[in-house]
Amino acid sequence: MYRRKQRGFTLIEMLIALLIMSVAIALTTFVVGAVKSSRDSTYESVASRVADSKLNELRAGGYAALPASGSFSDPALSSLPQGAASTTVSSWNSKTKQVTTGVSWRGSDGSTRYVSFTTLVTETGGL
Repeated sequence: MYRRKQRGFTLIEMLIALLIMSVAIALTTFVVGAVKSSRDSTYESVASRVADSKLNELRAGGYAALPASGSFSDPALSSLPQGAASTTVSSWNSKTKQVTTGVSWRGSDGSTRYVSFTTLVTETGGL
């Protein structure tokens, strides 16, 4: 009898290889997404700490020491991509001011992210 040598791959071998490659691509996509999510979470945590710290500092200074609205700096902003911070001080009523601190940065998806905190500060303390 005449025997032919088989060359190439069988259909089952091709399907198994395709399955392995599909699983590898899915896992890679999942890992990349998890890394981006983790990075964004870290950035949000840093931004929250900066904004909260500044708000506590302004609250501790009291009503008379509140600055005009504007930007502020913090060493932690350098760890945020395109990080920027600002404070807004506005009159709530004749004896109360509303203070908002905010931090913005560029997220891993390229969009601008923003975290802000707001409080009221009165002439007589309280709140």
